[in-house]
Amino acid sequence: MLVKYSMGFPIGDTHYRRRPKATLGLILVNVLVYLLTSYDNFFISVSNYWVSSGGFVPALFEDPTQVYRVLTSMFLHGDIFHIFFNMYFLYIFGRAVEDVLGSSRYLVLYFISGVSATLFHVTFSFLGGLSSYAIPAIGASGAISGVLGAYLIFYPGTSLTACWIFFVFPMCFSLKASLYLILWFVTQVIYGYAKIAGSVAVFAHAGGFLAGIAILPVIVDRSRLKELKFIEYIRSLPYLIFTYPEKRGLSKTSKTVLSLVIASIIVGGAFILSALPDIGSVKVVNIQYTYDGTPYRDYVIVQLPNVQNYIAETPLDTTRILLSRLNAVNLIYNKNSPNEDVRLENQSYVITLRVGNVRREVNLLIRYFNGYYDSEGFLAYGDGKIETQILVVSGAQVYVIDNVIYQFTINSKTTNLSRVTQNVGLSSIIIASGALVVVLGKDKELALVGE
Repeated sequence: MLVKYSMGFPIGDTHYRRRPKATLGLILVNVLVYLLTSYDNFFISVSNYWVSSGGFVPALFEDPTQVYRVLTSMFLHGDIFHIFFNMYFLYIFGRAVEDVLGSSRYLVLYFISGVSATLFHVTFSFLGGLSSYAIPAIGASGAISGVLGAYLIFYPGTSLTACWIFFVFPMCFSLKASLYLILWFVTQVIYGYAKIAGSVAVFAHAGGFLAGIAILPVIVDRSRLKELKFIEYIRSLPYLIFTYPEKRGLSKTSKTVLSLVIASIIVGGAFILSALPDIGSVKVVNIQYTYDGTPYRDYVIVQLPNVQNYIAETPLDTTRILLSRLNAVNLIYNKNSPNEDVRLENQSYVITLRVGNVRREVNLLIRYFNGYYDSEGFLAYGDGKIETQILVVSGAQVYVIDNVIYQFTINSKTTNLSRVTQNVGLSSIIIASGALVVVLGKDKELALVGE
């Protein structure tokens, strides 16, 4: 999303012959979903519960009960800026692509691009480490990237006006759509390989973009395309001269840059298939809980035996506190308790916590706990209610504050992330290779406005 901001606000000049019903419908649905999922945060940002419940989590890819996330994640957006920029890009570029494909084929491209984006996200998640497999990905960016890819092939020679706000003054200039979109695509791949995109799923963007290109020869209506080519040719003439128009698509420079970047993705996918180090089995932990009455849902990945190290890296404070307290009294992992059932009621503990060089003791009261442990002594299922003091750090001071109450349900399953990654690696290579074929050999027959 931040990469989109840095690219400015594009304004297109493409002429449209149909009302973009599908594009407007997608925008309406996305906005309605955003309003539904953000109302409790005053429409500023989506609630954590919806992100964890509907976001796409790579570690859950092989779980058939979680397939719905591929679809629901496309309609969830993190905050008001996320939804605004995504819908803006969809409106600017989607109208022109829908005009060529028609509403039904356009929706096919949109959703196939969105699904492909999740495949690329799974394939390249290993670059971000184990924790990246547990971070829910949300947003329509992958599907919209497919629309951008289709626009690049159909309209590489059109002009876009990109604007920035410099202090309070708008600064605008025009450039070709091919330059703008190729530059955007290149930044996604560079950011992904350089690991500087933060939590933005840039390879999902790249995957959606490539899918939007690769699928065009399959879904385009050839008769409609031929008709539009003739209309564009006639419209470009100051007066009618009936000569056969020269076929133009992407320029040699555009093809070269695109080919090199796509090739880098193919090589990356091939590495994953053939030489990815064995990550081994991990525990995917699903935590549903209330924190002083507020509902949360979160996912954490841990690898035995260093459970506390992974818990300490959990981004959400409320989740980290809950898991740390339970692990401190051996209720998350105890290698000496394989295949055991544990029942506790009204058990009190004093736990010593360390913040830097400062140690503080906090009280933990387990109102009740029911747990079952797998063959490795890791909590397979547990539910309970606890009260605990928490630490607050203010400058150099560490304070112990009053009890908070957690009520929780925890499930975990063992997953081999290497297998998950390799299972989708081939699909990423196929999609990227298909896009490369279109860029090198199909662009002229598909382009309406060549470079």
